[in-house]
Amino acid sequence: MTQPALAATPQDRTDAPPQREWQTLTLMAFGFALVNLDRFIMYPLLPVMASELGFDYQDLGLISGAVALTWGLSSMVFGRLSDRLGRRAILVMAVLAFSVLCGATGLAMGLISLLLIRAVMGIFEGAFVPVSIAAVVEASPARRVGRNTGIQQLMAPLIGSALAPVLAIQLLQGLPSWRWVFAVTALPGLVCAWLIYRYYNDAARIRPNSPPPAPVSIHTVLRFPNVALSSAGFCFWLAPVVVFSALMPSYLTDFLHLELQHMGLVISMIGLGGAAGMLVLPTLSDRLGRKTMMVMCLAASMVPTWLFMRTGAEPLQLAVLMFAATFFFSGSLAMVHSITADNVPAPHISTATGFIVGIGEIVGGALAPAIAGGLAKAFGIPVILPFTLGCLALGLIFALLLRSPIQSLK
Repeated sequence: MTQPALAATPQDRTDAPPQREWQTLTLMAFGFALVNLDRFIMYPLLPVMASELGFDYQDLGLISGAVALTWGLSSMVFGRLSDRLGRRAILVMAVLAFSVLCGATGLAMGLISLLLIRAVMGIFEGAFVPVSIAAVVEASPARRVGRNTGIQQLMAPLIGSALAPVLAIQLLQGLPSWRWVFAVTALPGLVCAWLIYRYYNDAARIRPNSPPPAPVSIHTVLRFPNVALSSAGFCFWLAPVVVFSALMPSYLTDFLHLELQHMGLVISMIGLGGAAGMLVLPTLSDRLGRKTMMVMCLAASMVPTWLFMRTGAEPLQLAVLMFAATFFFSGSLAMVHSITADNVPAPHISTATGFIVGIGEIVGGALAPAIAGGLAKAFGIPVILPFTLGCLALGLIFALLLRSPIQSLK
């Protein structure tokens, strides 16, 4: 049977009042910040945890991959559910659960228990991500989708990659052990869950008086322009961020022999560069076009990544190069959700976003660091840099294949 024509997103969505737009953006940005704080604060602690629990490079990749694998699977499931059942209940449940499980990370006694705790945590973090992105898109005028999703997404590098390393090291110095760091960072999630429950308005997501959206299959969503390409490309656009976050601390301390504070400085640039890129580049894409900016970002990110390979134990030079690399490849990540909003009707944005994020997390977030960790164990930790360059090159190919938005699907 022929699928009915489906209208494009701008026609399906009426502009929300400015108060609701900013209220929703603030709540979802706060929640997204905590998702990434809870996920990434572990990585600067891994060298300390590894010495106590006996991890090697491959184990570090597996730990990172476990979160990403369940994150990806969960995104696909809960993204579709929220299109049918609503956003608020899923958002509140997800924030409460991943915060509690972050605190429980400090109870891990070995690789298996840590993998189990982090894998379950990934289920609830994955539930939050596509639902929160859909909430922001629905509350945003079409002319500000790129900017608003960029603001929300920049919380990932700003909090997860810039603040988390500094906070982790400071808390580690002030608390009895690394286990207490996870207990402290779990607390803000309880506040966030209450704020979403109290202030997020899940009513009237689409036009007033419109019937509830009919269930849509993944096959139907994949027929929209760029969804399949974005799903494949997201695997390689995400991999550099996850590989750098998970394994770069070990590269800097084990190979370049940087002191802990210098390592923290360089790693924090993943966050600062990423936050700047996610704020500036998606906003520019509202004016200059998504494909143009995606291609430019991925091509430009390869230059500082290559230079990073050729730089020794020079903390300031490394920090500048890290900022430049992550400015561009993190900016490309934030534009994925604008591409989705350009091509998918509003009632199905969460389903499409969940699928794209899910596939990307399974491959780019789970398999990529696991493969990079295995290669590092076999050939040495410096191999993560040419591995990242290869991911960026493949990601550039998918960006070149992107098409301009099409307003309807016949």
